[in-house]
Amino acid sequence: MLTLNKAIVIGLLICALPFFSGSAHAADKPEINRLSPARFSMVGLRIGAWVGQGGDVNESNVTADFPDASFYTEIYYDHRFTPALIGELSLGVSTRGDATYLDGDNKYVGTINLYPMLLQLKVTPLAGGESRFRPYLIGGGGVVVGKQSTDIVIGPSLPLYFNEESQTDLLVVLGGGIDIPLSEQLGLNINGKYHWIDFGDNLAGLTDYSGMAISVGVAYFLHKK
Repeated sequence: MLTLNKAIVIGLLICALPFFSGSAHAADKPEINRLSPARFSMVGLRIGAWVGQGGDVNESNVTADFPDASFYTEIYYDHRFTPALIGELSLGVSTRGDATYLDGDNKYVGTINLYPMLLQLKVTPLAGGESRFRPYLIGGGGVVVGKQSTDIVIGPSLPLYFNEESQTDLLVVLGGGIDIPLSEQLGLNINGKYHWIDFGDNLAGLTDYSGMAISVGVAYFLHKK
């Protein structure tokens, strides 16, 4: 499992990629900069992996299978205030894994999902440059909802409740990425950010659900009239 320091290094390396390759590609497709200037806002979808950094399950009646990496997806809207300053609103979901709960003679098998809702600020220092690669730093915060849903109940009787539970917490994120315009309307996006999550109370026998979300997405530019 990655440590916090390694996760932060991964995010910084993502930001550094364009400094090594951006200038070479800019000369190949100069029309990209003309058709998709930095003033445009955009909406998009990212898909990738959530790399968990949390602790160990600490309840005797809970058995959890949380993989080191799990599926992550995110929709987002970027509102550009200036060529170098962007506000981002995003909603993500990560399926962290499965958990089994024992309650007397009954066994509950369910899935743990995380839903981070974030308001962030993106800073693009090379927005006015010649390269079509536009690295950025991103940071912000919001609310995360963790939900444990029961998929299967095994036992001699079906109780009145299904052992479903949720936790909510404020969280902080920090990371970076690259925006890559491809045409007048479309672009690519590479994003990596670390989420600090601690619910305080146990959810499937665990309180710390911190993790690094690494994703690749497509963006649709919203042109001003």
